[in-house]
Parts: sequence; structure tokens; C-alpha cells
Amino acid sequence: MNNHFGKGLMAGLHAPYAYSAHHAVNFCSEYKRGFVLGFTHRMFEKTGDRQLSAWEAGILTRRYGLDKEMVMDFFKENHSGMAVRFFMVGYRLEG
Repeated sequence: MNNHFGKGLMAGLHAPYAYSAHHAVNFCSEYKRGFVLGFTHRMFEKTGDRQLSAWEAGILTRRYGLDKEMVMDFFKENHSGMAVRFFMVGYRLEG
């Protein structure tokens, strides 16, 4: 059994930019969810801006057709209502 989430997470942590929607269609949902979380975690580490990384996660979640609750739970675990709000702004913006 493959760990698609873990592979996506590692790819996201090392990606210089986010995949386009056209490219992301080649991957399963678990891989894409891992990619979004890895990519936005790295963004947070580089910028120190949790709201920016949450906003980007919202955009990528919508772009990749992911279940927003599955990704948004990551931001709820940090007990940051502001991060959840920025996630939703990004999610709605991409629509």
C-alpha cells in the first residue's frame, strides 16, 4: 500500500511553486491534500505568516477540487480562528 498523502506532503515541502490545476489532475486526492499542506507549511516557515499560508491553502484546495473540510481541519487544530477565516477567503476567491 502506498502512502500517497506522505508523498504529496514531501513533494509540497520541496516544491518551488504550486502545481497548476491541469497538472494536479494526475494525482489522487490524498496526494493533493498532502501537497497542499506541505506546500503551505513551507510557505509559513519561509514567511512566518500563518494567514498567508492559510489563504494559499484555500486557493489550492479549491483549485485541486479537494474537500475543504479535510484541509481546513489542519488549521482548526492550531486553534486559530483567523487562519480558518483566511483559508475560507482563499477558497472563495478561487471559485
